[in-house]
Amino acid sequence: MPGVKLKHLKIHQYRNVRPGTELRFDDGINLVLGQNASGKTTLLSLLSAVSRSTFTELSEEAFDLEFSLDCGEHAIVAHASHRRRPIDESPEAASVPALWDDAYQIDITDRTANQIFTIVSGDPAPAQVRGRTPLMMEWSFIAAALAGTGPRLTSLRNLLFVAAQSFRFDESLDGFAAATGRELGLKGPATPPPAYSAYQSYMSTSTTEGAYVPGEFSRALSTSFNAQPHLIAMNGAERPLAEQIAGVLGAKSVDIQPNIRERQYTPHLRAYRVEGFTFEVTRSDGSTIHHDRLSYGQKRLTAFFYYLAMNPSIVIADELVNGLHHSWIKACMEAIDERQAFLTSQNPLLFEYVEFDSIEQVQSRFITCKSELVDGAEQLVWQNMSERDARNFFESYQVGIESPGDILMTRGLW
Repeated sequence: MPGVKLKHLKIHQYRNVRPGTELRFDDGINLVLGQNASGKTTLLSLLSAVSRSTFTELSEEAFDLEFSLDCGEHAIVAHASHRRRPIDESPEAASVPALWDDAYQIDITDRTANQIFTIVSGDPAPAQVRGRTPLMMEWSFIAAALAGTGPRLTSLRNLLFVAAQSFRFDESLDGFAAATGRELGLKGPATPPPAYSAYQSYMSTSTTEGAYVPGEFSRALSTSFNAQPHLIAMNGAERPLAEQIAGVLGAKSVDIQPNIRERQYTPHLRAYRVEGFTFEVTRSDGSTIHHDRLSYGQKRLTAFFYYLAMNPSIVIADELVNGLHHSWIKACMEAIDERQAFLTSQNPLLFEYVEFDSIEQVQSRFITCKSELVDGAEQLVWQNMSERDARNFFESYQVGIESPGDILMTRGLW
């Protein structure tokens, strides 16, 4: 099944990003370059919000964005804005708090049937999306709205449900803590993203109360809560997730068990809630260790492979190589497979595992981030690599003497 690809993002207004910023993306690996405080993590967080089409974390911020996605037979073009407007324009009402003015339009094109399905704020819409603001236009709601539009949009509906899980894999151990259930129950900005939390249900609603497990996990769990689930990665690989992790760690085996809380609602209704997984690693000498005793790098690696199982379409990873041996970096890049990926790294080793076939591909694969002083204020400048710089890089890359990281640094491109 084809995946979702983020193709384009135009920023009319967002924090201190230069207005009019326009980025285009490669269908494979996208590399975000920049010094500290140049907005790399800010960009990844925005890409995550755009990929999921939900901006709830920006409820107190103004933004105006256009973006497009490719979904195989379908194309999606969206425009969402969230701005303050005064209740009363008169000078006497200057002290009155402004209200938020929301607007959105989502055009879904069926390329085969040459049809367009449009959802616009304020217009009549299916019950599942009526009254939704840009802050709450998750793809899961859009996908639900597509349920009654005919069989041609069924595949798109499934893809959008998956795209709703495109969260940012952070640069530390937050993902690991969430995967093992240690951070559940937190409130506010520190709450792990729903892909890792127990607040959204990815399992059959008739048997579960909520879980932070991907589809393949949930089908196994909903079948039997007493047996070890067959944890198969959602990217279609035949190899179970536990075997993938064990292979890269060099372990004899990895046992993954769900931590399940059972709740009896009525004599005939019993619900289950998955609150993380326990990872037991059997080393080559036969001894076992609990996931709490894994090293920093082992935890990062385990969490990333779990993250991949949850994200078959889009990967957004901040400082992916943190704590990883070069062989593990290679394993992670290979495991990304055909997903679209947005990656940052201050370690040039990451670039050793990315190939470049043309100047145009170099331009689309590299996004440079920097901060400039404009009229006394810091402004974030995000852009695809220029044609001149891309040509300079690609010509040196073709010679094959210098590594990609060295080319970027010696040519002043990073």
